[in-house]
This record gives sequence, C-alpha cells and structure tokens, in this order.
Amino acid sequence: MSLEWSKVDEALFATAISGRNGARYQLIAEQLPDADGWDWAVWRLGDAPDTARHGDAPSAQAAIKAAEAAAQHWDDTGAPGSFADS
Repeated sequence: MSLEWSKVDEALFATAISGRNGARYQLIAEQLPDADGWDWAVWRLGDAPDTARHGDAPSAQAAIKAAEAAAQHWDDTGAPGSFADS
C-alpha cells in the first residue's frame, strides 16, 4: 500500500478506502513532543474509538509504514490490492 499523505502543521494524514467493501480508514502520524520519535494511529470511520490501532516509531517514514501496514492488516485477509488510494 502506498497512500498519498498530507501535512498539516506537524501532523501527517492519509485516507485509505477498501477496494473490497468501501470501508474508510483514517491514518495519522505525529512527531512526539520531545522530538524523540513518532506516534501513529489508524481508525475506521463509524467504529467505536476503542477499535483504533496505534503505536510509535523512530521516524516519520517508519510511522507511515506502520500505519499503512496496520490498516492493510485490519482490512485484509492477506490478498494484495484491497485498497484504492483516495
């Protein structure tokens, strides 16, 4: 998966749409306040907040890759190409 990410202030955002069922996933990556790594999160619109996936990474690129991988894993049963870029 390779999504188009947007930057607003110090946060990076992307949206992934499942090609299989149309589910929309929101992805975010933000630098931690002490600049010692990045926080990332993925959630599906309409789901309960406690279903979100999240973690941390040492760099922006690693956070983006982790968020995209989490969204892919969440949506996918292992078949490639489940997402369409938005």
